[in-house]
Amino acid sequence: MNEIVLTKNGIMELSFENCEESFIKYLDVSDKTLRAYKVGVEVFFNYLKENNIKQPTRTNVIAFRDYLRDNYSSNTVNTYMIAIRSLFKYLEIHNIYENITLDIKGARYDTTPKKEVLSQEKMREIYSGLTDKREKAIFGLMITTGLRAFEVSDALIEDIKMYNGEVVLFFLGKMRDNKDEYVKLSPQVLNDIKEYIGDRTSGHIFVSHSNNNKDGGMTTTSLRRIVKSIFKKFGIDKDSVSCHSLRRSFAVTSYETGSSIYDIQQVLHHKSIQTTTRYLKQVDRDKNKTEYNVANAILGGI
Repeated sequence: MNEIVLTKNGIMELSFENCEESFIKYLDVSDKTLRAYKVGVEVFFNYLKENNIKQPTRTNVIAFRDYLRDNYSSNTVNTYMIAIRSLFKYLEIHNIYENITLDIKGARYDTTPKKEVLSQEKMREIYSGLTDKREKAIFGLMITTGLRAFEVSDALIEDIKMYNGEVVLFFLGKMRDNKDEYVKLSPQVLNDIKEYIGDRTSGHIFVSHSNNNKDGGMTTTSLRRIVKSIFKKFGIDKDSVSCHSLRRSFAVTSYETGSSIYDIQQVLHHKSIQTTTRYLKQVDRDKNKTEYNVANAILGGI
């Protein structure tokens, strides 16, 4: 998390370690959930700085919520908003800042996918055209496994293991406390990762190249920025594509190439198969020729 804490006088620099322990105790959540909350608060602080907001108001928080709705999945929006509400509740309890988040809602539930799906041809074009080793390894991993952004940024070299005769990557899934789930790595993706990590044998697979966090683990914010830059290199510059687009594209490609919905649910580790079905709804709609069938039946050759 950025080392910034809100005060009644605006924003001041303050080491988060000074209140981290009490904040964690107040949240009473798992380490995995806590990390997700930290990312949400980091995104919020970045939003405030980018918009030069010194003393956030309720209106600012609602605008931030709307910004999240335009750029993240509904689940991520709700997670981040819970984090922001928890933060301000904590700050109010400690007489640091007024709780300006009361009754502000998260994302509206919408079964219509907001993120665009890339065609097989476009993914092939992007993958084959990438020359940067880190970008190629990230893109190849995400389009062939459907991993979420935080699952990729959390991945360690040590998590790549032989399991039942296959090379897999164990990862910490959503709402999990242990790395007990895995995805299978194709030989090409494994080779891309090896090309990128070089002689490194431990630590995060994908590391930061910034001066402030040189060789440290890459944040999800940085990962999303890299994926966005990859899209732009290939002429895709719009809000409807993101890291989550790669996850949806993996699901759709799986379905188009013969995988069952159950198989896809298992790989994407969706708790409910209804979630997987929503990913694939547009595929079935595109193939649905009901209107034409009825027109042909009624109108015939007219």
